[in-house]
Amino acid sequence: MDNVLDFLQKSHVHIKDWEKVKDKIQSLVTGRHNQLQVVADFDFTLTKFHNNGQKIPSTYSVMESYSNWPMECKEAIRLLKSNYHEIDNDPLRTIKEKTPLLLDLLRDAFKIMQCSRLQESNFKSMVEESSIQFREGVESFFEDLNIANIPVLIISAGLGNIILEVLSKHSLLKNNLKVIANHVKYYQIDDEITDAVSSRQFVHPYNKDVISSRLSDGYFENLSHCKNMILLGDSLGDLHMSCGAAANTLLTIGFLNEKVDNTVIYIFRNKSYIICCFNTSQIEQSLANYTEHFDIVLVDDQTFNVPNSLIKLVVG
Repeated sequence: MDNVLDFLQKSHVHIKDWEKVKDKIQSLVTGRHNQLQVVADFDFTLTKFHNNGQKIPSTYSVMESYSNWPMECKEAIRLLKSNYHEIDNDPLRTIKEKTPLLLDLLRDAFKIMQCSRLQESNFKSMVEESSIQFREGVESFFEDLNIANIPVLIISAGLGNIILEVLSKHSLLKNNLKVIANHVKYYQIDDEITDAVSSRQFVHPYNKDVISSRLSDGYFENLSHCKNMILLGDSLGDLHMSCGAAANTLLTIGFLNEKVDNTVIYIFRNKSYIICCFNTSQIEQSLANYTEHFDIVLVDDQTFNVPNSLIKLVVG
């Protein structure tokens, strides 16, 4: 097994418990593709965090930068986003205290989207204008999963309309894929398009456990034969995406999205960009938190080489 795991012997790959990881990978390989399912976050998990130092937009940033979106809408969204970041990163508030405040801001943001009179066709234009892009190897990852008929669930706090357009652009919307995210909904009423925001529960970084365990279509129940799971995320909250599944073997892969430029690090936390200066101890603490909770941690890796290598081991 050690010889076939050379792809994990890289300086940017961090594993706290090698024996546990090897045992999990062996279980995945033994179970083969017919016992495997995959669950993943979208923003900065499937997509790049940066490209040669240039920040890549999130799904919400794709909408925010859209040239045909009214300036007053952009300014209102930027104000809400600033308030969201301030609350989300407030060390004096607990998650329980933050959650209702963040949900109120999300509702306000979607009301702005509703009032802006967006049409479904606008989302395709937004993606075409934007610089959002997948990590290198994501497309082949999805293609291999589709060929092997391995179910994939995306649970994202991002904007679902953009997610679907990005996936469609790369021809990745296949029958083995399900997407759970925050969508702007459209309904046809008296031959006119009326905008409406979905009344379903918003997905946010702190409730992916609830979203996962309450999928209304019996998603995980229908996959009871898939006892093995690979989970991919870029925040600790993503670890809860597996709560609805009864997986015997769960291998978690975390993307720690740091970009070091002298003393400045661009780090992604809870779906927001923060530009900070870190000292060595802070960097080590950030990595320690991830390696404590994820089986495999990939630091500033803009590729999907590790997940791809794992899938090839399982599929054979």
